[in-house]
Amino acid sequence: MFFLNKLFSFKKKETNVSNDPFILFLVDVLGYTPQNTEVFKEAFTHRSAQKKDKDGNSINFERLEFLGDALLGASSAVHLYNQAPDQQEGYLTKMRSKIVSRRQLNSISKQLGLLSHLEPQNNHANLGEDVNGDLLEAIVGAIYVDRGTEAVEAFIKTKIIDPYADLSRLEHTITSHKSLILEWSQKTRNTLRFNTFEEQNAEDIQVFVSVIRLNDKVISKGRGTSKKKAEESASKRAYYSLQKKIEKI
Repeated sequence: MFFLNKLFSFKKKETNVSNDPFILFLVDVLGYTPQNTEVFKEAFTHRSAQKKDKDGNSINFERLEFLGDALLGASSAVHLYNQAPDQQEGYLTKMRSKIVSRRQLNSISKQLGLLSHLEPQNNHANLGEDVNGDLLEAIVGAIYVDRGTEAVEAFIKTKIIDPYADLSRLEHTITSHKSLILEWSQKTRNTLRFNTFEEQNAEDIQVFVSVIRLNDKVISKGRGTSKKKAEESASKRAYYSLQKKIEKI
């Protein structure tokens, strides 16, 4: 507790250190003034910016995203291990996947306003919804590089675990409608097929369409900027049309 109080008291003490809008934004999000500002600039750089260092190596958030993903998973696992002492591995794994689900991370990232500082500043709409969660993971990775394990744990606890990892709520959260309807079809011996393809359009945006057939009858369609998103969109619509049947099992 002492460390958390000390870490998040930095914000009050250090906000006058810089008038740089980006640094002030980081102070607001992180709760402290970063020491290594370059790693946070990297965390907010998308591959499409095509930035390189003096040796010709690409500068973007993907390595930090990889690191942050691992740290989020580990921190969530520790939280669940302590909070659910009577639960077995299957339950813990399921709850961890909900805490770090793409939908959850996307939502948290939007609330923090991370996308507004992503480089390049234009064409964010073309990057897809998941870039929000990618940014949040990169931020977690950057915090580790900047301040180490304790700072990461403080950030994850304050911004993700405490507000969003309530087990009773997570137990009723659906992370994948596709998994639910596939599980139902297997249990009930119904045939469920996905036909997913790229939609032809005049705009320079890649869009996919997914059509779901139940026993050769079309029951839903969905669109998205990737095959996975299109199938999940179609699955969500299929789930609501089949909800009464699914809930009977």
